[in-house]
Amino acid sequence: MFAATIQAGGFVEGLVWLADAVGVEGALFVGITFLLAGLLATGIGTGYGTTVAFVTLFFPAGVLLGANPTLLFGAILSGAVFGDNLAPVSDTTIISAVTQDADIGGVVGSRFKYALIAAVPAFVLFVAAGSAMAGIDVAGDARSIFVANSEPAGLAHLASLGAVIATALYGRHIIEAISWGIITAVVLNVALGLAAVSEMLVFRIPTDAPVGDVTFLPVVETATDASEVGVGGSIYSGAAGFFSISILILLIIGGVWIMVRGGAFDALLEWVLESVATTVRRTELSMVGSVALINAAITINTAAEIAIAPYVARLGERFNVNAYRRANILDANTAALGYIFPWSGGVLVGFEAIRTQVLPEYEWFTAAMVVNPADVFPYVFHGWLLVAVFVIAAWTGFGREYTIDRVPDEVTTL
Repeated sequence: MFAATIQAGGFVEGLVWLADAVGVEGALFVGITFLLAGLLATGIGTGYGTTVAFVTLFFPAGVLLGANPTLLFGAILSGAVFGDNLAPVSDTTIISAVTQDADIGGVVGSRFKYALIAAVPAFVLFVAAGSAMAGIDVAGDARSIFVANSEPAGLAHLASLGAVIATALYGRHIIEAISWGIITAVVLNVALGLAAVSEMLVFRIPTDAPVGDVTFLPVVETATDASEVGVGGSIYSGAAGFFSISILILLIIGGVWIMVRGGAFDALLEWVLESVATTVRRTELSMVGSVALINAAITINTAAEIAIAPYVARLGERFNVNAYRRANILDANTAALGYIFPWSGGVLVGFEAIRTQVLPEYEWFTAAMVVNPADVFPYVFHGWLLVAVFVIAAWTGFGREYTIDRVPDEVTTL
């Protein structure tokens, strides 16, 4: 709803205008998209929300500016990984801290170095790959026409994004933060003439509706065709477009917990405890591998983290691995792999946004520009690098702490 509303207010057109004005082309735009997506995700604490917002707003702008669609999608997912892993208000951050008996502030502070080690080369890779991977030609003169008719006024919605980030950083729930963002976006659209009220929410009624003449209301229109009767606008379409993927995610979670209750994961992890985790190095490598395995089966990262957290605690406690270290291994790999596997929730949410919100919105955007989830997984550079950082850290002992090295503060929840 939020992304669709600022899209209706010309935010994409504003981004294209700004990028064209400062000379940002495809390769650099990909790198900047990764950084900005990471900033937003860290601020609001939701990788899924960041993916939807950036796919809806930055993705079409980047395609017009010559960025490779698959690489650009990978940059957006990588930014979501960064924020989902690092944000203090992220559900995965909170789960990883609380399940390992660690305080959230200490966990976030201890994992910053790992996130940064992965983020710096990821940015370099996105810029380098952006220079090597060609974009898709837009048919006709669509790009030049789009740029020529773009409006800087749409950049006013940077304030809408700021409202979301500021509210989230203030400690409010993400639903409240997004709601303030929607309110700000609606006010800006109306006050600056960026979008009519009916573009954001409209009720189309039949001409013979038994309610009298109510078309003087800005949210009511008369439908001349019976097929047009119903609710429309960005607020409605933004929510309705994700109904099917929401049901799919709920079904996935339900199916996975049936598997968990069946005891297969218990049996596997008991074997790991008895046969594999015989040294601290092998224990930490087992943690990384177990988290990867559970995320391959449970494609929703929060559900996967809840399922595997008790076993990570048991594995680490055997060799007195510090709670911060356990939480970091748990969350980094869960956050990363939740946006890498083609069947994962983060990738599917982004794919659905391209298919249902970007494709119908722009005449120049064709079905060939819709990124196949199976094609994007090699290009989620920050996700892959974050996993690699913890494999290396487990093998070499980099950053390893024991329970005697540091005692977590009193565990707190948001």
